[in-house]
Amino acid sequence: MVLWNDEKLGLEISIIIDDTTLGPGLGGTRWRAYPTKTEALVDNSRLARDMTYKLALAVGEDTELAKAGVSFGGGKAVIRGEATQDKNKRKEQLRAYAELINSIGGRFVTSVDVGTSVDDVIVMREVTEWVTGLPQEMGGSGDPSPVTAMGVVWGLKACLGAVYDTESFKGKTVAIQGIAGKVGGSLARMLASEGAILIGADINEAGAQKIAREVGARLIPSDEIHKQECDIFSANAFGGVLNDDTIPELRCRIVGGAANNQLWEPRKHAAMLQDRGILHAPEFWINGGGVINVAHEFHPRGYSQERAFADIKRIYDRGKEMIETSRKEKMPLFTAAIRLAEDRIRKAKTVGKPAQRHG
Repeated sequence: MVLWNDEKLGLEISIIIDDTTLGPGLGGTRWRAYPTKTEALVDNSRLARDMTYKLALAVGEDTELAKAGVSFGGGKAVIRGEATQDKNKRKEQLRAYAELINSIGGRFVTSVDVGTSVDDVIVMREVTEWVTGLPQEMGGSGDPSPVTAMGVVWGLKACLGAVYDTESFKGKTVAIQGIAGKVGGSLARMLASEGAILIGADINEAGAQKIAREVGARLIPSDEIHKQECDIFSANAFGGVLNDDTIPELRCRIVGGAANNQLWEPRKHAAMLQDRGILHAPEFWINGGGVINVAHEFHPRGYSQERAFADIKRIYDRGKEMIETSRKEKMPLFTAAIRLAEDRIRKAKTVGKPAQRHG
């Protein structure tokens, strides 16, 4: 863990590298006004562990990245505080943060997350090579949000096939929490194009209304979205939305979205969902599209959308495999996903780390 404060620049940063068995820690930088330092560190720690599992599943042995010798472990960074609107000050802050990343010596690679953008990555790239998610005109992969949504769609198709014996969204009702967000909005557009009936909610009411008009979604208050009768409840905002209070109120058969840390108490609440007959898609599996896309910038032949999208589609294949395991062994899908990720990490520790080709 790296903790760094600069009162002059107004920066309070934590970088947590959770596991480097499979390679350097990869994870976005979240810039958010957490109420306390403890809350920021707890969230950062949980996010970093999720990234470890996410990368272990995302870069399996059958992927284009693995075949090219590119692999990553998990990490995450949090900048605690209100992001400044002063462009010059923000650039100064980002440059200082990039220098901090350099000091870690390549053990941590970062990209965009809540509160940061592709423009921020461009500024940081002037100082450090250990950033990814650059725009396509700079040889990068661009904003990861739409491809994160793409991965969610592939994952939900696997869930639909398991629950409804069809992978079509046509006529299926999806309740989207966080519909005005970058990922939530992209997901809404994709699902609408496939014939889904959409219900949406977001604390950003103006943004939600704009998306709702575009995709024909019905909007409801944010605190009511999880209670809606639907086929799929999709959480795409902040974590902890699946807990003792909300799980009994769900009226769906599938839960799957891009929000991180959706389960307040992971194992307990995964079991609660299973007991209710609800198929829960672990977010570290289903939301891996974005990180797969940015990881492809480190492919030795450079970024290729064709190669990246082929790996993103494997989210579906991985899901089918894990759903079969969970059903055969009567365990939550969450448990099956954790086991698959930990098995890959354990195997790498036994046989030695995979060859790394980064940069």
